[in-house]
Amino acid sequence: MLIVGASATMMLLLAVLVQVLRTASDPANTSAQYYVPAATTALAVFIAAFGIPALLRSLSVGTSRALPWVIGVVSLVLSIGPWLALALGSTSFASWVYIGTHVPQGQVRFWDLGLVLQSLDCDKWGFDVFVANNGCLTDAAIYGPGMLWLNRVPASLLSFAHVEALGVVAMIVSSLVLVWLARFTVGLGRFVLLAAALGAPWLLLLERGNIDAVVIWAAVASVILVRRWDRLWAWFIAAGLIWIVGTWKYYPFALGLMLLPVLRLRRGWTVLVAFVLATGAYMLATWSNFRFSSQSNSNMINLGDTVVLGRVPVVARMIGTQVGAPGIQLGDVLVGLVALAAFAWGIGFALSLRKRRMHHSMLAVGGSAVFLAAVLYAGFGWGYKAAFLLLCVPLVSLASSRSRAMMFSSVAVLALIAISSVVVWNTLLATMAGIIAASFALGAGGTQIVRISRAALRSAKEVSAAA
Repeated sequence: MLIVGASATMMLLLAVLVQVLRTASDPANTSAQYYVPAATTALAVFIAAFGIPALLRSLSVGTSRALPWVIGVVSLVLSIGPWLALALGSTSFASWVYIGTHVPQGQVRFWDLGLVLQSLDCDKWGFDVFVANNGCLTDAAIYGPGMLWLNRVPASLLSFAHVEALGVVAMIVSSLVLVWLARFTVGLGRFVLLAAALGAPWLLLLERGNIDAVVIWAAVASVILVRRWDRLWAWFIAAGLIWIVGTWKYYPFALGLMLLPVLRLRRGWTVLVAFVLATGAYMLATWSNFRFSSQSNSNMINLGDTVVLGRVPVVARMIGTQVGAPGIQLGDVLVGLVALAAFAWGIGFALSLRKRRMHHSMLAVGGSAVFLAAVLYAGFGWGYKAAFLLLCVPLVSLASSRSRAMMFSSVAVLALIAISSVVVWNTLLATMAGIIAASFALGAGGTQIVRISRAALRSAKEVSAAA
């Protein structure tokens, strides 16, 4: 399945690229001249991403124990440095960083965080922030209603008056999370994390102060918690963390797949049932808000090559051919088939992987599920969605160089994660690299979790029978 899945993924990816290139021959498509060159560039990069690993006969990468901290320092300097320079009135260093890394600096520092805090302030003042022309916000808030629960934090800490301090704290915490991920990763994966710390998606996430950073914190905190205390109460807390961030943006509910290993524990099913019921009840209670959020994604066809990811802008670059249900294009089917093939490739990888790592798999399943929920299913996401792929790096890095097929899979997928974590000027390239990597990680992590859970349940039954 490993070789078949990899081959199918590459063939279907080629079909996607060919379909984009065909737009050049469509006289009705006046935008073809702008994105056909992007398709040829993507083709060349994908040939290198898959071709170079195929030529490797062995690979062993050792790193210093200090490297994770170097990654954290790089992240901190490149995020806090420009902010500090701007705060002190010196724009030269900040401009150098933002232009050099292709980060489109917002008109206001911590733009996204500021919108959240303004929404909280307006809610405290009695305005309905979820309706247009509410008298307080320029536009209706796009976040889930659960975001307003943050107003229960005491001492009015979460207020727009504290946006700068909170933004800096978020930069520090995110950089420490990156350090933890690097320490949890081996070999080549650490260099992928280093590249990501230098890349626009990660820096954009921190510069905007976007709440996706908190989603990553929640995933890492959940793993740290259940890794330290593999008890039912710890899993309930992890489920609560995931549910809370889901009420902010909906797609973080996909992190619930991280909870599957709880089935190993006695009465572990109660955690999953509680999470599913709570999620379902919240979705029903806020259905109109969910539809508004989903519609805003589907409208983002942005044909320009900026810091965007998504199935919708990629399919918009193809000749439209409706298939199946209304609104479904041939491009949607092709992108979906690429994801399915990469998912099968990941399953083959997990079945061939000798090492079984439950917590690595939890991170991979959580990060890939959230990425796919936003970029593949919802269809659009800003470039910082690529940061979710960093949660997949620890698992993908585990392959041994004893098997060339396994080594090829590991290096190729790490290369795809690096591409999606750095490239911001080619939407087609970054999106397809991310979808393949995420689908692979979801298949690999999910299979690992199933195998580990089945082995644990089988062992428990044997112990019970012996007693």
